[in-house]
Amino acid sequence: MTTAVRQPTKRYDGYEAFTAGAIADGWSDGLPIVPPTAERVEEFLSTIGKDPWEVVGTIPTRDIEITAEQVAANAVMAGCLPAYMPVVYAAVQGHLHRLGNAHCVTATLTGASQMVIVNGPVRREIGMNCGPGALGPGNRANATIGRAVRLVVRNCVQSVPGVADRAAYSTPARYSYCFGEDEEATSWDPMHVERGFARDQSVATLNSMTDAFALFDDRSDVPELLLDRLVHLCRVRPINRDQYLGDERTMVILIGPEHRHILEGAGWSKADVRSYLYPRLTAPHTRGEGERDGQGLHTTGGPTDSSLAISAPDKLLLITAGGEGRQLSWALFPHIASAVSTPIIATH
Repeated sequence: MTTAVRQPTKRYDGYEAFTAGAIADGWSDGLPIVPPTAERVEEFLSTIGKDPWEVVGTIPTRDIEITAEQVAANAVMAGCLPAYMPVVYAAVQGHLHRLGNAHCVTATLTGASQMVIVNGPVRREIGMNCGPGALGPGNRANATIGRAVRLVVRNCVQSVPGVADRAAYSTPARYSYCFGEDEEATSWDPMHVERGFARDQSVATLNSMTDAFALFDDRSDVPELLLDRLVHLCRVRPINRDQYLGDERTMVILIGPEHRHILEGAGWSKADVRSYLYPRLTAPHTRGEGERDGQGLHTTGGPTDSSLAISAPDKLLLITAGGEGRQLSWALFPHIASAVSTPIIATH
């Protein structure tokens, strides 16, 4: 593996010179960054109790080892506060997990983005947005944690546009994609509890995704009718089988407040929703041989093949987030990667 080599300290004549130099040297995503001074990096490392050269993870296909110091430096550059560092560290661990498939999702022509979903007490401790506008700008924790992960992808995973990053168009979601689940707004168990963590644990889940389809439905106040419309939307876009992931592929569905109220009001749990969705999402498609799907692509095979190759109901990750006023839910389609949930551990 290639081990990071400490570079000589550079000196700049003021912040403007630093910003121009950082962008020219390719350290930045194109936006200004915070200087990663030795003092700042050391402060960030102290929040996770890691030595600078401790290896966070590897990407064997690129002969890369990524260290705690590198993650801390990119978190500083992204504009994070020190309290955000444990979340960034856990998210990067998830990205470097085998099921995160870091090589593929950062080199793909489709321009997959790295989505960070945060659960547990840390959301409130650092003031994350889980409600209205949760996927957009305006919240420092959301914006800079997501940006830090993407700067690690650029500077450590070596995914630079036109080089290892081969995205045909890329996406604004590659600047930052991070939000928290709105656990307090619902009686449903949060995602991390459903994935085996304690309710009082804080967890970061990293899932690389490509397409996002929005379901606007203000006509169906019956759970079955609402979910049938969601199924119809999702089956426009198949999820093909992948040998690398086997049965581990996951799909994220964000349930908006109004839709959640309909489901909860009828006594449906997340497990009930999954049980209803799963057989309908994965049922064999009915297109004939050679016909194309809703994206104009050839189907995955004959009518005995599933529309969405998800192996089990628990691979459908249902998350509560977003604001009221528009009866929306979102279906987020994965790239060739699975969601990886990692506990967030802070030393103070």
